[in-house]
Amino acid sequence: MPQAFLPSTLADPALQVTIEPAAEPGREVIRILVIGSAHGVERIIHELYRLGFAEVREWSKPQPTGRINKIMRVLTRYVLV
Repeated sequence: MPQAFLPSTLADPALQVTIEPAAEPGREVIRILVIGSAHGVERIIHELYRLGFAEVREWSKPQPTGRINKIMRVLTRYVLV
């Protein structure tokens, strides 16, 4: 189940912290990032869906990157260790 990054009230983005549930014993959390223009990121996510890699709804909501016209979306997966 994907986890969206939680917004913070901190003014400095470098000081923001994300909260996530711990992985179950024997499983590792793996995150896949797609970073680029909003249009490019959406194209990649839909192409990965078409290939059967991940449902579109499994990706986080678009998050800012701190760069002009660039966003990121995150897919969280769990793998056996």
